[in-house]
Amino acid sequence: MDYIKTAFEGAAAVPSVYQCLVAPNSELSQSISRLDTTLIVASQIIERSECWCFRYDRIRKLLSYLKNAVYEAELTIEEFESQRRRAENHYWNIAGELINSFMNWATGFQNKVISAQGNLNHCCDQLEKFCNGFEIPQNPEKFSRPITVSRPPVVLYGRNKELDHAIGMLGIPRSGLYAGESSGCRESNRKIHVLPIVGIGGIGKTTLSQMVYKDKRADSYYDLKIWLCVTQKFDLERMLKEMIQYATKKGSDFTSLDLLEDTLIEAIKSKRVLLVLDDIWSSDWQQLLGPMNEASKGSAIILTSRSREHFNNSTEGNMTLLKPILLEGLEEGIYWDFFKKCAGLNVGLSNYSELEHIAGVICRRLKGLPLAAKTVGGVLKQRIDRQHWITIRDSEMWKVMRQGEDGIMHVLLLSYLHLPSVELKKCFSYCSVFSKGHEFHPYEITWFWIMNRLIPIQENLKSTENLAWSYFYELENRGFFHYIQTHDKYVMHDLMHDVCRSLRGDECYCLEDDQAFANIPPNMQYMSVCRTRLLNAENLRKLSKLKKLRTLLVAPANMSITKLNWNFPIPFSSLCNELTSIRCLSLTSCKIKEIPENIGNLKCLRYLDISYNEELKKLPQSFCNLYDLEVLNMRGCCQFSADSGFPSGCDKLRGLKYFRPPEHVVTSLTGIPCLFKAIQLYNFKYKVENCGSNRIEILKDLTGLGGSLTITGLENVLSKKEAEEARLNKQEHIEKLILCWQDEFPMANNEIHKEVLEGLCPHSNLEDLVISNYKGSDLPPRWMGKDDLPKLNSVMLKKCSNKTVSQFSCSITVLQIYECSELESLVDCLHPNLLPKMKSISIISCPKLNSLPVESFCGFMSLEKLLLKECGRLTCPTKMSLPPCIKYLELDTCGELENSIPSCLENLTSLEVLIILNCPNIVSTCPTEVSLPPSLKHLELKTCGELENSIPSCLENLTSLEVLILAKCLNLVIIPNEVMRSLPSLRRLVVMFCPNLESLGDEEFLKSMDHFFIQDCPKHPLTWEQNPNGRQLSKGALATAAPSSSDTIPQVALIEQAPTTAQDTPATPILPFTVPSVPLHRLSIDTPMTDVPSSSNPRKRKAGDQN
Repeated sequence: MDYIKTAFEGAAAVPSVYQCLVAPNSELSQSISRLDTTLIVASQIIERSECWCFRYDRIRKLLSYLKNAVYEAELTIEEFESQRRRAENHYWNIAGELINSFMNWATGFQNKVISAQGNLNHCCDQLEKFCNGFEIPQNPEKFSRPITVSRPPVVLYGRNKELDHAIGMLGIPRSGLYAGESSGCRESNRKIHVLPIVGIGGIGKTTLSQMVYKDKRADSYYDLKIWLCVTQKFDLERMLKEMIQYATKKGSDFTSLDLLEDTLIEAIKSKRVLLVLDDIWSSDWQQLLGPMNEASKGSAIILTSRSREHFNNSTEGNMTLLKPILLEGLEEGIYWDFFKKCAGLNVGLSNYSELEHIAGVICRRLKGLPLAAKTVGGVLKQRIDRQHWITIRDSEMWKVMRQGEDGIMHVLLLSYLHLPSVELKKCFSYCSVFSKGHEFHPYEITWFWIMNRLIPIQENLKSTENLAWSYFYELENRGFFHYIQTHDKYVMHDLMHDVCRSLRGDECYCLEDDQAFANIPPNMQYMSVCRTRLLNAENLRKLSKLKKLRTLLVAPANMSITKLNWNFPIPFSSLCNELTSIRCLSLTSCKIKEIPENIGNLKCLRYLDISYNEELKKLPQSFCNLYDLEVLNMRGCCQFSADSGFPSGCDKLRGLKYFRPPEHVVTSLTGIPCLFKAIQLYNFKYKVENCGSNRIEILKDLTGLGGSLTITGLENVLSKKEAEEARLNKQEHIEKLILCWQDEFPMANNEIHKEVLEGLCPHSNLEDLVISNYKGSDLPPRWMGKDDLPKLNSVMLKKCSNKTVSQFSCSITVLQIYECSELESLVDCLHPNLLPKMKSISIISCPKLNSLPVESFCGFMSLEKLLLKECGRLTCPTKMSLPPCIKYLELDTCGELENSIPSCLENLTSLEVLIILNCPNIVSTCPTEVSLPPSLKHLELKTCGELENSIPSCLENLTSLEVLILAKCLNLVIIPNEVMRSLPSLRRLVVMFCPNLESLGDEEFLKSMDHFFIQDCPKHPLTWEQNPNGRQLSKGALATAAPSSSDTIPQVALIEQAPTTAQDTPATPILPFTVPSVPLHRLSIDTPMTDVPSSSNPRKRKAGDQN
């Protein structure tokens, strides 16, 4: 503040402005300080009174009055702080008109402060007098838990029988059963099974369905898995769009339900689908049966609901309704063990027996409900103390408890009342701004907490963020938030959401339909609109009346992605005139073309998200008046002008702390205001130019860089000294650094490249490093020595020209080397003693590489992946030796290393993926039988020399094998039937270009395949015949007999023999029969192939995989 006072000296009116707005001893500042102190007292009164407001309407009413008074007081203080910042921003250009403006405001504002103080005092006195006769519960210990970013694995307590039962009911194969033999398929000839899971709220329906969803057996059985949270208001359009996104990995802008259904049918008709509809409230879910009826046989729908009324025994199409799984409370013994774990009760406690007795009394009241155990257990675990536990046991809340969901609601409310701080309670109750079932990431919700000042602001942004995250994980640990492993997101349980809504229903709300707009409480402060098309002119007028509104989120993430189809600036302008108290405004994906000039009226705005408004080109001049703005997100604004999009005067936004610019803007700093360079910039891309303003030294001014930093155009940096001017060693928040020179730069100088790289030394916090097109002679640079980068985890070298690589930092776990055409040796760096933590090694397209210390690879005791591809000059003086922990091994065109392949496969007890391609020189000295580990799931062999002779013995007892691909195996003649029958998990079989292959086992086994492909195997005696599943096997291009019109062909095994001569090729492809109108779900008709596409990176499915 001293610099302001100094700048004002010499102007007669300046001392008056300074005394009113800046000086801490001014009358106005002292009034604000008294008001702030009273707010602390009011907060304590609110905390003590909340436990009684659910029994006494009078207390609830007085509490509402007090909260309104608190709101007015907070708004008054914030207005004062905002005006003070304006005075600071204008200190260099004070004029008579501006001075008079400030002085007039200060005179009237003093009266406003006095009024707010009087109202707050009155409401505090009234509520405190009324509550004097009530016993106030002991305040819990204040929150001081450190931040925790790890979570324990999800454990299913007492539901293993139900899990196995559900797996069996759905027809998912168990170990040793083929798909056609599973119990579910024997029960019915219908394609789609519908399995309801029914029980009261908090009983564990969602948890059980999640465990089925991510079970390994389900993961292998289904081609596509979809998880949808339905909630009370069934939104068919949203459901269809989310299903399409799961199936196609991209969204849909269609609004027509017919078009959406057609798109979905096209995406799923050839797949076996598992659809989970969580939290069904009506029979409207049956609207999804039409599209699901087109999925492949074996598809299933899991429904969770609190009532059996939403299901019936009728069937539709190829659907059959299975007997519902009715969940009851956990068995007493299992529930007691679970509750003790949640409460932190263990035998090592000095007063264990006494606490055990108290806990037993509480546990019996919870009726076996898992959600109740987690939340009440979290309250007890907060302070493992006899008196605290007695307080919980004797709480008044138990006296008003009833059976069923009303009872658990009171239990959850008890957990809320015993949260250890007022701030935690505010953060939790804020979450009712989202709709039921809304999934969110921690960073999304923590920003809203910070921007609405629901948590104490710390000395810097990083500390504030850490505190917000610690609040989030504290609420998760207490069961308020539920982690969804399948989506890597969080959600509030429906009952938790009901508690949240009961606490702040008149302050936080989500508008889901037009009817909701008619019932908006006048004191609404936090609001979301889950569908952008609800923002018509009439509804916007209703929103404009909410003078206390602090948060407006339009279509938050995971809600409807329907975009506006009308001109947005006009209604946006009306909001800017009326909602002047707004702090957080999110308008992502709203098709905004122009930000109105009156956005400057939003003087309290701290958070503005206008991301993915693709037609937005610039910001208005009044944007510079948003002095309180702290967060600006413009990601995805692809038409925003990099040169003229930002108005002059943006440097006045001194409160801005985080800026996410459009992606195309960050490649150049020309159009970004100077102020923005000092704030948090994540995932920044910068191109160095040899002239103009985009020099390398500009990077030193970007003090807020974080996440990843990509620097291209490094060929324009000409010395080590010039590179050092970027001061990358001062950028402590950069986690990933990507350094790129131009590919094939004609004027490349090896020594200059070497010196420049040495000058780009990063901070010791760096975790990932990528170096591309480096033409220097030495790698790695000196700053990547043994202990210089202790956090460095991953290194990638791409298209570099060095011949050797010396020692890396000993901390790295992932090494990737691609297309380094001059690289000859890695002996000096790839040694277990130098890289003790190594987990993954990938070396691809290094044609001159000849020295690789593969004989010592067995010393990499953490190595899980080894990929050697297109390194044809590799020598192997001694045999390759690998550690037993390796899970993924791919060898493709690797010179003399081929000789070590058979022996190195021994004792790989953890191996899951084995790919051997283009290794024709595997020598005849290899044993006739090669043993592969039973852990193997994916096996791919192509042109692998005399190893082909051992294929039948290799396959024996591979009980986990799911995918088998054989190509160009010239020596392969037969795989006996008993060998193929010993592969119970096999679901995909591909055989191509095996000219001597005569047998793959019996046809019954081949019919059980989900995916079967055979091509160019002329000696294989497949014949055309009908079978119950409608699959056809034939020798030759296609069969000459047509299937009957009644047949269905859910999956077609493609069998094709290539023509032996050019004369055999028909001029016009002709089907030898007319295909009838049958529900065809998969048909492949391929022409002969000249080569085999390798599967160098097979997709490893996992629970919740969507991408």
